[in-house]
Amino acid sequence: MTFLEDISQSIADNTSNIIGYPISITDNKGYIIGSTDLSRLGTFHKASIEVLDRKETICYEPEDVKDFHNVLPGVAAPIIINNEPIGVLGIVGSSAEVKKYAQVVKSHVELMCHEYLKKEMSVLESKTLNNLIHYLLNYVDSEDADYIVRYGKMLGFNLDLKFNRVCLLIEINTTDQSHSIQNEPLPDKFSWQILQNNLVNTLSYYLTDNKEDLLSSLTLDQFILIKTLNEDEPYHLFVKKMEHKIKRMIHYLKIKYNYTATISIGSVNQGIAGIKESYHDSLKALKGGKKTSISPRIYYYNDWNIILELLGDGLNPCLADKITDKIQDFIHHVNFQTLASTFISYCKCNMNISEAARKLFLHRNSLVYRLEKIKELTSLDYANFEHCLILYFAIKNLGIDERTAIDTNIEETEGGILP
Repeated sequence: MTFLEDISQSIADNTSNIIGYPISITDNKGYIIGSTDLSRLGTFHKASIEVLDRKETICYEPEDVKDFHNVLPGVAAPIIINNEPIGVLGIVGSSAEVKKYAQVVKSHVELMCHEYLKKEMSVLESKTLNNLIHYLLNYVDSEDADYIVRYGKMLGFNLDLKFNRVCLLIEINTTDQSHSIQNEPLPDKFSWQILQNNLVNTLSYYLTDNKEDLLSSLTLDQFILIKTLNEDEPYHLFVKKMEHKIKRMIHYLKIKYNYTATISIGSVNQGIAGIKESYHDSLKALKGGKKTSISPRIYYYNDWNIILELLGDGLNPCLADKITDKIQDFIHHVNFQTLASTFISYCKCNMNISEAARKLFLHRNSLVYRLEKIKELTSLDYANFEHCLILYFAIKNLGIDERTAIDTNIEETEGGILP
């Protein structure tokens, strides 16, 4: 097995430092692939063939090896994985002295091999699952669907069953590198791969409870969960249960890594086409939710606040162009950002000037001044609900939100200072 070659030199160096005797490791063909004496690397070790054939530990005295080239006195033990010898561990020295180390070191090497294989298997499983997710989110026709169903069954998922499924997108903000609130230092090997594995394990622990649930990473900080709903569970109970689980997961990420999370939940659908649709709905919910002040950051595609944000983004292109053309003076005004976000806040306060002024930390007259300026530039009456509705969606379609009004500094206009 080639993996033994990857770890054998490290094993030889580290183990030799501990026990104080030279170490060598050969592969299943008798060639030395790890050695305290680097000059022996790549050379043939004839005695290893005997150990491999007999599958047992053999002691070699000086008189036993005097006629062998490149064979030193000591103990040689087979490295056994799944009942098959994959190499030989050699400890050089007086057999009476080093024999006591043979079984311990042999067990240590075999344990390291098992761990290495386990990690490789985990990576392989992750890659195959990532492939399945990729196919699910990008399939085009029924021929692709048949292939995806077969591929899913190979991995133990029955994608052709009429289960209700919903896609969750989980974004982890990993920009804070403090690791934990106790400010523990990051281990040297705390790589992105290890971090991702830990995050996947965490998400799986808190959010999966059905053997048909699919969880995978999409990017370094974004994960997807294709959640299967229980047949006898009403949707409102599912939502309540998921919110509880998500909040626990968010709390754990904050305590453990000082990370924050944003979760969007798509529509509930059936079949492969439904999974793809739910995924795109979760993307829309994520985009719309980020424009709101919803807390905690759990965004549902069918939430009215999210739908309102999505309506602003989803104007018919022809209609959007027509409205945009009619408000060109407004759009090109030097204080468009401030005026537009002020108007959004005014609408969200139910067109109540006093309430909007308090929210924006403005004097009432200053807010009226801004609204009058908007009326002058657009010819739309801010006291008319239908006019406000048109301008509201036109502004949202341009990507403006109410927070800009609070954050924007006072700027000069051609007519003086905008209050």
